[in-house]
Amino acid sequence: MIDLRHLPNPVPDEKVIHILRRHPITLFTLGVGLLLLIVGPFAVWLGIVSFQPELLDDRVFVALVVMGGSAFWLFAWLFIFQHFIDYYLDIWIVTTKRVLNIEQTGLFARTVSELRLYRIQDVTSIVNGFFHTLLDFGDVEIQTAGEKTRFVFEEIPHPTRISKSILEFAEIDRKEHLDEAVEQFGMPDRPNV
Repeated sequence: MIDLRHLPNPVPDEKVIHILRRHPITLFTLGVGLLLLIVGPFAVWLGIVSFQPELLDDRVFVALVVMGGSAFWLFAWLFIFQHFIDYYLDIWIVTTKRVLNIEQTGLFARTVSELRLYRIQDVTSIVNGFFHTLLDFGDVEIQTAGEKTRFVFEEIPHPTRISKSILEFAEIDRKEHLDEAVEQFGMPDRPNV
């Protein structure tokens, strides 16, 4: 569980409802890439040994192949590491008061966006494709009236359930902030009853 004291701009009396990351199946392509990176240089070396063994007599060529393979693996591991960091550090947190969108945009850059629940106008869940439907993962789009009109939770598990949950908590929070919501959406003042 994430400690709320470490979240940006803590709000009193808020509780974490959902901590969301992309579905783990989205790492499948990363795993396939990792497998190709491991097997690729060995396949090239085996091809040289099988079809051009006389090239291995030249020490300069062998040194260049070893240096080239080492540089290839160094950049390949950096590429894989960067993609895993992007997967692991992209996180969406829904609390009883707000939605936090924490997006890693490279190794040393992060964007944190915050949205109060009472400002949510619409929540849409999108599940496209056979595997998305089979494994129940997709996107959730949150529509607001503010500057950033959309928050998108990408490839999260159970998007329909999450969108319903966000709408329910937004309705609860909207009732608590009715005066602010009236001001935000430009609705006429309520008559005194």
